Amino acid sequence: MQLSPPCCARLAGVRTLAATGLVAAMGSLLSAEARQTPPTVPPEASAQLPQEPVPPGIPEVIVSETSLEAAESLQGVTLTNTAARDLISPEEVAEAGTLNLQEILRRSPSVHISEETGSDSLPNIAIRGVTGNDGIFRSVNVALFADGIPLAGGPYGAPGAAGFPLLMERVYAIDIQRGGGAVRYGPNNVSGIVNFLTRPIPTESTLYTRFAYDSFDNGANYTSYGGTYGPFGFLLESVYKDGKTYRDHGDYTLQNYSLKTRYEHTEHVRSFLQLEFFDDDSDLSDGLTLAQYQADPSQSTSLQNRFTANQKRVNYRLEWETSDQTQLDLITYYYETERTFFLGSPLFYGNSPNYIQATPRPMNTFAVQPQLTHRYELGDVDGSLLAGLRYQHENLTRGVYRTFPDGSETPISDDRFEYQAGSAFVQNDFIFGDWKVTPGIRFEAVDIQAENQSGLSVDRDFTEVLPAISASYLIRPTVALYANVQTSFQPPAANTISITPNPQDFEAQYAWMYELGTRLQSNDGAIAADLALYQIDYSDRLEPDPDQFGVLLNSGRSRHRGIELAVDGHLAPAGLAGVSYWTTVAYNQSEYENGDFEGNETPGSPHWLLGWGARYEFGGTGLFAAVDGYFVDEAYSDRENTGEINAQGTRGERPSATIWNAHTGLRRQLDARVRLEVQLDVRNIFDEEYFDVRAGRGIYPGAPFAYGGSLGLLFTF
Repeated sequence: MQLSPPCCARLAGVRTLAATGLVAAMGSLLSAEARQTPPTVPPEASAQLPQEPVPPGIPEVIVSETSLEAAESLQGVTLTNTAARDLISPEEVAEAGTLNLQEILRRSPSVHISEETGSDSLPNIAIRGVTGNDGIFRSVNVALFADGIPLAGGPYGAPGAAGFPLLMERVYAIDIQRGGGAVRYGPNNVSGIVNFLTRPIPTESTLYTRFAYDSFDNGANYTSYGGTYGPFGFLLESVYKDGKTYRDHGDYTLQNYSLKTRYEHTEHVRSFLQLEFFDDDSDLSDGLTLAQYQADPSQSTSLQNRFTANQKRVNYRLEWETSDQTQLDLITYYYETERTFFLGSPLFYGNSPNYIQATPRPMNTFAVQPQLTHRYELGDVDGSLLAGLRYQHENLTRGVYRTFPDGSETPISDDRFEYQAGSAFVQNDFIFGDWKVTPGIRFEAVDIQAENQSGLSVDRDFTEVLPAISASYLIRPTVALYANVQTSFQPPAANTISITPNPQDFEAQYAWMYELGTRLQSNDGAIAADLALYQIDYSDRLEPDPDQFGVLLNSGRSRHRGIELAVDGHLAPAGLAGVSYWTTVAYNQSEYENGDFEGNETPGSPHWLLGWGARYEFGGTGLFAAVDGYFVDEAYSDRENTGEINAQGTRGERPSATIWNAHTGLRRQLDARVRLEVQLDVRNIFDEEYFDVRAGRGIYPGAPFAYGGSLGLLFTF
């Protein structure tokens, strides 16, 4: 049976409205004249940032940047940026009031998330319809970074977000590149790059603490202290949060601690060091059968399931300005990850499983990356060259152990993997007249060696050449066109390699990405808009052979194409001072191009995604009120495109959903040294019932109506 089908008339109305909005916006994009929105310092950072003009635009790349330079640059996307890109500002992050980190990404068009835990644990993020082989599958096709450092435990061997080592409270702003970043960032970015920027080191001695609590008994505390003292600056951060989420057996405890330092050795040489620790101990509610969901969506029948993870991270960057035009950087990072799922077996076992299966994945990653940036003039051309090398080494163990009711334990596998990757990249901006043209190329050489406890081994290597070119043209001082073509690849991850004597056809998964767009910003700040068309041709997708255990097949090609629009601004020119707004509309079509599923839609890829929000600030009081929401279209859960939800809840079409949220709060400087922040949030105002259908896992309910609030204080000394 189909559960909770969307109202056809309502859905048709939403689609018509979205299409009308796209057409109208295209017209306004081609006719409006604008200039870049003047830069402003986010209110949250006003106590920490120098009150002086700051350069507009987000840096092309931020790697381990931990000081005020990062904050000073967060003023929006430059008009001549050569790809679709968004900045979720510090103010938006601070006032988001979301359940978890992944939810706020909905403010960027074409971002789709799937709820699994209700907390920051195990985020499922997809962009532009490029999902995993059975749905979103823990963000395997999105490159996730914090301050430019990869967040995946093994970016080559374990690219997913299991053991995701960052909590929402540490995020200061978010840079989302939906196109154009493959040369700089390396593999696993077929659908985009998300760079979470953490809080900058303050100029003055600063103590900031914030406590949040909601009706699901989720509580979080963030505390930081830091400052700059002569050539040395630091920021110490602590996050502790726990709760019960909105489902039974959803208890969790998450911790994230960080020390960031900056030292000015000389006027031209400086270094940054960051130490981090993350720990996750979460019960897993898991999926429900159709009957279980209809009886009680909040229940869990998987009371033995849990997930644990911890990660220790260190990264270091040395910057040397050898001249006014040239800078040398040395970037290195190392982290150790331990993550384990404890799952009762078989599925839908109730409270008495036959055994508990543990899947530990200890892994470590080391990388070193020297790079050069050089600016120059060549006649009427302004140039900027970036060139770099990277060596990355990963060790990973894929263990499986079963614990039986009598306490006995049986090892099933203990496969060991080693990845060694060498990369070289070069990219050059040519700016002449109203043009900006950026050709680039990346070389990747990856060697994979694997061995199991029986002595069987796999030894494979991949060499890839990844070209890219992007360009923008300033039609008017305030309206620009951009276009880019780029390539990306992902070598076989450890979880897709079976160490077996059976023949396997596993190649690097490869993609070509094409993008065409236009961007404008009005001279009065009333509107800033970005309209993009894209196509992604994805080849050599690896999927399990349904007829032979332990054998992988190359399932061929998929195509992902669509249109997306992002609009934001404020209404002071219309006489509504204090009112700002944002909206996003995205349409996507993702299909298999050949093989048994040719013409079918890829799992977890909705056609329509809409988002919207408005904020009103009451004069100079610091009091604000905001409303936001999103619409997610229906999507299939399997490659067969099954329509009716089956009894197990593992196949079928997930219905659409429309969710509304509201926020109000006060951000006021009580005196020169003390700032107060108070906020109240209401999520899913109309208590919309929605859920996800996960292949092989069951029905995952979405979060119902909830309310909560936060209290923050910032002291400067």
